[in-house]
This record gives sequence, C-alpha cells and structure tokens, in this order.
Amino acid sequence: MSSEAKIARERERNDLTTGSITKKLVLFSLPIIAGNLAQQLYNVVDSIVVGNFAANGTECLAAVNASFPIMMVFNALYMGISMGSNIIIAQYKGAKDHRRLEDTMTTTFVLSMLAGLVITVLGLLFARPILEALNTPDNIIEDAAVYLRIVFIGTCGNVVYNGFNGMLRGLGDSKWPLYALLVSSALNIVLDIVFVMFFHWDVAGVAWATIIAHFISGMLLVWRQTSGIYGAKVNFRKLRVDGEIAKLIARLGAPAAVQNLAFSGGMLINQSFSNRFSSDFIAANAIMMKVDGFAIMPMMGFNNAMTTYVGQNIGAGNMKRVNRGIRTTLSLSVCITLAVSVLMVLFGKYIMMAFGVTEKVLLMGVRGLRFVAFFYVFMAIQSVLTGALRGAGDAITSAVTSVVGTLVRVPLGWLLSIMPLNRDCRAAVDAGLYATRELAEKAGVGMEHYFGLFQTWGLGMIVGVALIVPFYLFGHWRDKAITSSGRLGDRPEQ
Repeated sequence: MSSEAKIARERERNDLTTGSITKKLVLFSLPIIAGNLAQQLYNVVDSIVVGNFAANGTECLAAVNASFPIMMVFNALYMGISMGSNIIIAQYKGAKDHRRLEDTMTTTFVLSMLAGLVITVLGLLFARPILEALNTPDNIIEDAAVYLRIVFIGTCGNVVYNGFNGMLRGLGDSKWPLYALLVSSALNIVLDIVFVMFFHWDVAGVAWATIIAHFISGMLLVWRQTSGIYGAKVNFRKLRVDGEIAKLIARLGAPAAVQNLAFSGGMLINQSFSNRFSSDFIAANAIMMKVDGFAIMPMMGFNNAMTTYVGQNIGAGNMKRVNRGIRTTLSLSVCITLAVSVLMVLFGKYIMMAFGVTEKVLLMGVRGLRFVAFFYVFMAIQSVLTGALRGAGDAITSAVTSVVGTLVRVPLGWLLSIMPLNRDCRAAVDAGLYATRELAEKAGVGMEHYFGLFQTWGLGMIVGVALIVPFYLFGHWRDKAITSSGRLGDRPEQ
C-alpha cells in the first residue's frame, strides 16, 4: 500500500462524522481506556514498589498520596488549555478547516509551555508551605515535600504530553496517545525498580521515574503529530499565539480549568480531613484511590470519546448523529460500569493486598471500596453527558455540574466525619481522659468516623448526575458550536 493510501486510510479512521457509530465509538474509546489502564498501572506500581521495598513503606505510600491533590491543583491550568484546544480541534476537524486547525495547535503548544513554566516556579516555591497548611502529619511531610519538588521540576514534560495528547484526540486519533503511554509505563516500571530497589531513593526515586516517563511519552507524541499524517501540525518555525484562538481556548478551557481546580481543591480539603485520621487511614485511602482508578477507566474513556465525537459531528452540523452517539455511549457505559462494580465488590480486596500494607489498612480500604462501588453507575451517566456537552462547546454547564458534585463532598465530609471526630475528642477531654483534643485524637479517639469520608464519594456522584441530566434534556448545549457549519442544523446521515 502506498504512503498516500495509508495516510488516506488513517484520516478516514480518525473521522468520527462517518461510518458505524458504535464501531467508531468503541474503536476510539478502547485505546483511551487502555491508556488510562497503562497510566493507572504505573501509578499502582509506584505504590507497590514504595509500599513493599522502601524504608517505612506505609509512611512513604501515605506521603505520595498526600502530594497528589496538590499536584492536581497546579495541573488544573494546563489541563484547561488542553481541554479547550481539544474541543476547538475536534470542531475544526469536523468542519475540515485545516488552516484553523494548525493555528489552534500552534497556539496550544505556546500557551501550554508558558503554563508549565509558571507551574514549575510556583510549585517549587510553595510545595512545603501548602503541605504544612494542610496539617500533613510530621512523619510524612518531608517525603511528601521531596516528591512534590521533583515532580514540579518535570512539569514541562507532563505539559507536552497532555497538550499533544489533547491535540491527537481532537483529531480523532486515540491510538498514538496509547502507544506513548505504553512506552512511558514500561519505562516507569523499570525506573521504579532501579531507583527504589537498587538505589534506595525511596520516594525520590518514584518521583524521578515518573517525570522521566512523562518526558519520553511527550516527545513520542511530538514526533507523531509533526509527521504530517493529520493534514495539520504545530508550526515550530512560527511559534506564535493567535489572539482569536487564544480567546476561544480561554473561553472553553477556563471552565475545565475551574472544574479541575475545584476537583483538586475539594481533594485538598478532603485530604486535610483524611490527615486527621492518622497515616493508616491516609495509606488506606491511597490504596482505595488506586483501585478506584481502575474501576472508573471505562467511564473516563467514554467521557473523552464523547468530547471528540460530539465536537467533530457538531462541527460537521450533524445533530442526528450526535444524539444517536450519545444514546449509544450511555448504554455501553452503564452496562460496562455495572459489571465493573460487581468485580470490585468481589475481587477488590485481592487487588489491594498487592500493596503490602498492614491488615488494619487493608480492612479500611476494602470497606470503603465495597461501599463506593454501588454508586459507580451514577458516575458513568454523568461522565458521558458532561463529555457530550463539553464537546458541543457548552463547557460552562459541564463544568458547573461537575464542580457542584465535587464540592458538595466538602460539607458532607465535615458533617459525616470531622464533626463526629471533634465531638468524641471533646467528650474524652471533658471526661478527664486526655488533657487536650489533640492528644485524644493522637490516641485514636473517634477514628471509626473515617468511613464518612468514603460516604461522601457516593453522595457526590448522585448529586452530579442529578444536575447534569436536566441540562442535557432541556439545556441549549446544541447551539454552542464555534463553527458556522455546526449551526446549520441536522444534515442527512452520511
């Protein structure tokens, strides 16, 4: 087959405006899900290696987990840029406007690198003060600060990967981001073993392995995107910011950035709540989040698929195909999620056992996972609908519903966990058992109230889906296209 024929076939495969809806959605979603699996895998390997082979493994595991919400807060800025450009690229792809495609990709690269530099500087300056403000336990704060500073040094590599990942997905290519992640995951696992088991760098070794892996995966996507296979590419010879496109990225990306920021801020506050329940619970929460990451991969895959699918078909002006695709994806996502929930209830414990933690930590994590698994179906529905609205250009609605569903966990966490903890500690002090509330807390008074923090996960999912469904049914998201062709109404099925 000639190179021209290969390019034509590749472009047809990446065009989600034609062909079988189910086939195109499944073929597009599977690499995203597999990529999420690879990413989650090397996150889990980090934890397994640290938990089993680092000195004071449980404390090191807790330190890495305590750092994660802080990283997410800083990452919200460039993730917003990536998401905004993803929507624009998908719609210009559907409208077949190749000049604007190239301008969008070039502008995205410049903005992402600037964001990466800002995050690096701020992260290095404020990592330790933020950990202190969150009441991070003294026995893990040093390791957490080391981990954060090293990860922030590698921010630009992560920015490159996420920026080009968003570009390729907007163009309809979900396979090459997967290939890059597979390479990155394999490298990360090897480096984890070398740095922790042989060099004994512990938390620092995990951090260095992560940023090196991010850099390699980013460079692989740069090479692919600039190969010319997509009909448009970043113009490195004329790196500039197109003012009109930058405004579009800001308009569409700012809600996503706020959404990520709210999610990360909510995680930070909940992390501060978790820090009240000792390093055992922090470690249990960390394990549960790792296993939960596997469970929600299909939902996240369909969420990303919806953004690109709806974006391309809105750009092409084909609303009938948009509506059919949403219904198809909802059915697929709900069915798969129900099956995953059953598997998590039955086998989640055995996955958690691989982390090499104490029996107490394991029991806490299993108890939480078996509770949360019953609420995954709500997240599945919300993920599909928010992805669809975002792809249509209604970034604000999708962000608002997600933000509320996330932030409601903060008052619920206070009500269900922190208030009962404070009450029990005060009662112990009043009874003369301890001199201060802090001493009562360190002695383990009220520790059983940690389960309230798990309950907030499920309740947040219910709130999120209760908000997004009315917006999907009765909102004006179908009129938010940024391209003129997307406003032409229904076109005949192609």
